[in-house]
Amino acid sequence: MSQSHKARALQLLHRTILPLDRALQAADRQTGCSAAQLSALSVIHFLKANTVGRLAAQEKISAPTASRLVEGLVRQGLARRVDGNDRRSGRIEVTAAGLAAVDLACGAREAILADLLKGFSEEEWLQLRAVAGALARELNVGPQSVHPDG
Repeated sequence: MSQSHKARALQLLHRTILPLDRALQAADRQTGCSAAQLSALSVIHFLKANTVGRLAAQEKISAPTASRLVEGLVRQGLARRVDGNDRRSGRIEVTAAGLAAVDLACGAREAILADLLKGFSEEEWLQLRAVAGALARELNVGPQSVHPDG
């Protein structure tokens, strides 16, 4: 692929990210959670990043930031600490309420995206699936972090 095609593809991708992000933030607001909280819940549950250190590494945030995030999740009843008195080394797990928030956000996001892309042809959906798969691979977002099929 020529540099001009790559540059154009990157420009188009860049221009679509912000409007998509804004639309998806509406889905997050339905849960009463911030995007950071929903991301942390997903990472804890789906990627098994079940300590503050693992969460910090996966989310690429500092350990103190991850600790504050977990404290907020615990206070809201969306996560709980399991076995361990040390807040840094003890395990964290998502509660039923936390998983319900993630499920609600995923469903709302998928509905918003489906509505935004309702004009796609079958071929475009196949192309999107291929590109999304390639992006997931390059960003190291494996199938274990994708919301499971019904």
